[in-house]
Amino acid sequence: MTTRRFAIILTILLFTITLTGCFFLPEEDEYLPPPLREPGRIEYTTVEVTRGDISDEVRGQGVVEARSGVVVSFGNISGLLKALHFRSGHDVEEGDLMAELQNDELLEKLRRQEIYTRLAEIDFERSRRGTRLDREAAQLRLDLSKLDLELAREEAERTLLYAPVSGRIVYATRTMINEQINPYQDIFTIVDMSDLVLRVSGEFASRTPLGTEVKIMINSEIHFGTIIQVPALSPVDSEDRDIAVIECDTLDPADFNLGTGFLIINELASAEDAVIVQTSFIRHDGGRTYVILLENGVPVERNVVIGLSTTTLTEIISGLSEGDLLVQ
Repeated sequence: MTTRRFAIILTILLFTITLTGCFFLPEEDEYLPPPLREPGRIEYTTVEVTRGDISDEVRGQGVVEARSGVVVSFGNISGLLKALHFRSGHDVEEGDLMAELQNDELLEKLRRQEIYTRLAEIDFERSRRGTRLDREAAQLRLDLSKLDLELAREEAERTLLYAPVSGRIVYATRTMINEQINPYQDIFTIVDMSDLVLRVSGEFASRTPLGTEVKIMINSEIHFGTIIQVPALSPVDSEDRDIAVIECDTLDPADFNLGTGFLIINELASAEDAVIVQTSFIRHDGGRTYVILLENGVPVERNVVIGLSTTTLTEIISGLSEGDLLVQ
């Protein structure tokens, strides 16, 4: 066998072996595409547009107070406190003895002066039998004694404190018996319980004009009153510089006490049966006002025109209808 013939046979043999080996390899799996899935539906949290009443109002809280009070003191005298006959909350009548200072020395002086005056009167009676000069001298001594007696009585009376008016005591000194009372020290404050007003401060006082009619809620009852004093019209140095005063004729002082709290409401504007939404749904972008509305399951922006608006609710003039769904 020639070399050339041997090479041809060897090539044919190798080709046959290679071709036969392919039948022993495992078959590859056919590639399958992934199954198609329908995308999930997005769920949105929505709130339905409704109708209702809305009002823009200013609220405040205040207390019942007397229109004015009378401060009672011993004036320009001082001394040790002897007695307090009334306390805070008590009612007094004009002329009632309210308090006393220790006045033993003054009372002794008054008794002595009463005796001196009586002696002067006796001397004057005796002088009627004497000369004209004797009678004149006796008269002068009697006049001087009466002047001294009047002064002694006034000094003794000033240690006694009487009620200058009738009313209720809303303040009484905490000074104890036998403690010092200073000149012009406040001992009592008396107010007229038949002349009470309502006072309120803060934002309500500053935002409510004079003459405004307001709603008052006191002791679970509703009343209506009128603003008769506002901070803007009070003197700069006034104690009521930040106070609004309300007068209410329907309140009976017998139904409440000084210091009773109340709620007061000033309704600035209102709308009934209006299309309303929660204010938190209102969005602003420059000069544009809009909400996010759910249409056919898709959130879309919708321009709206708003009316009254509070911290919680807003009136929709146009752009929405009752039953629309807003996306939170």
